[in-house]
Amino acid sequence: MKNSIVICTRNRLHDLHSCLLSIAAQTYSPYEIIIVDSSDQPLNQLPAFNALFMRSCFPDTYLTYEHTNICGTAHQRNQGIKRARGEVVYFIDDDAVYEPDYFERMTSIFKQHPEYAGGMGTLTDLPTYSFNKYRLLRIVFLLPRDYSKGRFTWSGMPTHPYGHATFKQVEVLGGCCAYRLSVVKNYLFDENLGVYAAMEDCDLSGRIARNHKLFFYPLAKISHRASPVNRHTLQESKAIWMRNYNYLFFKRFYPHNKLRVLGYCWSIAGLFLEALLMRNTAHLKGYYQGLRRFYGE
Repeated sequence: MKNSIVICTRNRLHDLHSCLLSIAAQTYSPYEIIIVDSSDQPLNQLPAFNALFMRSCFPDTYLTYEHTNICGTAHQRNQGIKRARGEVVYFIDDDAVYEPDYFERMTSIFKQHPEYAGGMGTLTDLPTYSFNKYRLLRIVFLLPRDYSKGRFTWSGMPTHPYGHATFKQVEVLGGCCAYRLSVVKNYLFDENLGVYAAMEDCDLSGRIARNHKLFFYPLAKISHRASPVNRHTLQESKAIWMRNYNYLFFKRFYPHNKLRVLGYCWSIAGLFLEALLMRNTAHLKGYYQGLRRFYGE
C-alpha cells in the first residue's frame, strides 16, 4: 500500500527536524513525503533542512517540497492533496513525533478493513483521566473532551476517543489523521476557517463520516509536543476556536435541524460557566471576542 505523508509547516525547522527523524525511523517506509511550507524564509534555502530532507535519508521515498505565500493549515493541506499519489494520505503535524511502528500499524488497518475511508491513532501525552466537577460540566453542557466516543454532541461540539484502549468506529478525527486519497480529494479542508484553521480536522472528518466509516486505533501512537512557535496567546486561541465553532455549527448542523440551536446556546453557556468557575479571564475574553467576530462578519 502506497502512503503519502503531507506535512504543513511554518517557521518550525527544529520541530520539523524531529518529526522527519521519527518518519525516517519507521518500520514501514512511506511512498512519498510532501512538505508544504509557508515559512518567511523557504526551508529549502536552509542547509539544516536540506541535510535531512534528501534521498540518502529517505532512500525508498519520493520527496516533494513546495513553498507557498498563502498561510493556513487548510490551504496547505489541500495543496498536499492535489500533489499526492499514494493510496492513503496522512496529514502530519510538524510538531509531532511518531512511534516507529505507527505507519505499519495504520497501514495494517487500511489493508484489513477496506470499508474504512480514514482513521487516526492515539496521543501518548494525554493528561491522566480524572472525573471531577469540570469533567461533569463538560458532559452536561455537551462540550469537547477526551476519553469519549469520538462523536459530535447535539450542539455540534466534537468529542475525542483519545485515551481509550480499544479499536472503534468514530466520526471525529484529530489533526494527525489519514484518509484514502480516492475519498478525501472529493471533500478537501475548508479554507474559510482562516490561517489558524481551528477545528478543520473535525469538520472534514464529520463531513466524510456522513458517507464513510472512520476508525480510531490506539496501538498507533503519536507524541504531540505542541511547539511554542507560531502560537497565539491563550485569549486569541479561544477567540479563533469560538469563531470557527460558530461558523461550523451554522454551516453543518443548523441547516439540517434548526432545533439544534438549543444545544448550541446550551454549550456556549457552558463554556462561559466553566471559564467563570476556573476564574480564567483569558478564556472569557477570548470566547466573547470570538462571538463578536462571527456575528460581526
